[in-house]
Amino acid sequence: MTTKLYDKDHYLVEFDARVSAIDRLNVVLDQTAFYAQSGGQAGDRGTINGEEVVDTRIIEGVHVHVMSEEPRFSVGDDVHGVIDWDRRYRIMKIHSASHIMEHFFYKNFGALERLGSNVDDKKDRSDYKADERLDPEKLKKTENEINAFLAEGHAITIQVDEDGTRTWTCGTIKDHCGGTHVRNTSEIGLINLKRKNPGRGKERVETSLVG
Repeated sequence: MTTKLYDKDHYLVEFDARVSAIDRLNVVLDQTAFYAQSGGQAGDRGTINGEEVVDTRIIEGVHVHVMSEEPRFSVGDDVHGVIDWDRRYRIMKIHSASHIMEHFFYKNFGALERLGSNVDDKKDRSDYKADERLDPEKLKKTENEINAFLAEGHAITIQVDEDGTRTWTCGTIKDHCGGTHVRNTSEIGLINLKRKNPGRGKERVETSLVG
């Protein structure tokens, strides 16, 4: 099992580890700060011993670092990992903003059924079951309320229960989430909401950072 260092510190950029297994491009470490794609959040990129990691995934229950080329290091070697912090930090901002978005979205549109979500360094895409197009005035009102809330500088915390359940909390907003997040809404800046139609009976809200 790989120890997930990011569970304790979302701001950890560099770490040392030992190589547990290698299968061509797939590398397993005894511990890592690389977040593996799950819960809708994209996997991290970066380097291990200066060699490029293009993705991080859970494959058959194993935390795998996907390399751009077969690595020059070997099983049993001690290595140094560095995540692509600029990319990760943008993901953290957008992911935190997506939880806040949903809170204000439900406030203004009602508790529509969420069909899925995906967040990377560009945007969060959240799909909801809906028979009608989202009202653009309500969506703009939602965006304005979110940006006002973000500017107030609310702390964001993660509570881990005995069973491993992770509860994300920001003010009165709570959600279960195992992803990575910023510590305070003031780090996020301003966001923009955009409506898309991904298919019949669905409406998509895209959350992106301004700037």
